[in-house]
Amino acid sequence: MRKFFVFILLLLAFTSCVKKDRYVIHGNLRCVNAQEAYMMEINQLGEPVIVDSTPIRNGDFKFRGHVDYPTMRFIKVGSSRPFDVFVENEEINIRGSVLYPDEITVTGSRSQSDLNFLMSEYKNISNKRNSVLVKISNAKKQRNPQLEKKLNAHYEALPDSLLFITERFVASNPSSIGAAYFVCSLSESFSISKLENIIKKFDPSIANSQYVRYLNDELALTKKFTVGSPAPDFHLTTIDGDTISLDHYDGDYLYLDFGASWCKETKDRNEILLDLYHRYNHFGLRILSISLDSDEEEWHDFACRAPELPWEQASDLLYWASPITKQYHINQIPCGVLISPERKILLIDGKKINLGNYLKKLYGR
Repeated sequence: MRKFFVFILLLLAFTSCVKKDRYVIHGNLRCVNAQEAYMMEINQLGEPVIVDSTPIRNGDFKFRGHVDYPTMRFIKVGSSRPFDVFVENEEINIRGSVLYPDEITVTGSRSQSDLNFLMSEYKNISNKRNSVLVKISNAKKQRNPQLEKKLNAHYEALPDSLLFITERFVASNPSSIGAAYFVCSLSESFSISKLENIIKKFDPSIANSQYVRYLNDELALTKKFTVGSPAPDFHLTTIDGDTISLDHYDGDYLYLDFGASWCKETKDRNEILLDLYHRYNHFGLRILSISLDSDEEEWHDFACRAPELPWEQASDLLYWASPITKQYHINQIPCGVLISPERKILLIDGKKINLGNYLKKLYGR
């Protein structure tokens, strides 16, 4: 009998040390009238695609499968808004009501817990910024410039506190893929170079996860693509069906303007660029609009609504999967890049257009 208990203890110890290679997601949701639950993820084009489905019985459903690394996915039930679940090879439980997707709880996923903690810190800082904005507005009304200056300084410092919190968390949890996902989301608000110290703290054991790989690729590209670096060549199709490349603009200053038919700010930006084009085109300024569209008809309709643009418009209709977004380190639009006649990067514009100031200094007018 004693040998039997020793055997059982050894078996339990062995199985507890074996890393799970399958996940089981058990959902129990209230107010469900759908027949199936769908698991979705975002593909390279930024579109949601279904990767699995399972029947629902009385609000209960189960997903089973395997992931190489923890991966962000979304569960869609009926007409309710999808809710996110960080899938990893563990037993994961989902509880709540489809009527209140923000209150649905996910337990059993460490990645989800890490992400939830960092998102909570992000919301806290966002709330603080909004509160300070109200105080700044009141200080203006009270005509108190000293208080306004102090509050502005506090407001500007709050994003840095978010970076500090994130860096401290990653330093303590270097193998957290949930944290890596969160840092990826921060890259829309901060430059990758600003996030470099955080990225370097991730453990080599998760270097091949999609989120850490993305961050390292972006960091490497940022260091390669800077003012003064060579402009990468490209081949795109124009609205007239012609193929265009960097060779087409030899000897000219070329401004690449990245936008899309679905981006409202692109149209507003065109009005500014049109004025600059008329002012500096005879000095050698050329402009090429590059649209990150995926639907040819929508792109053509958009281009036809802007017939006053006297420069070429091009797209490969690959949306964010377009190679040129990687070549020119484009992670948000609208934005622009000015290239010299010698094919060097002269200026990298974000949403704010600095092209006018640069050209004024360049031509002295």
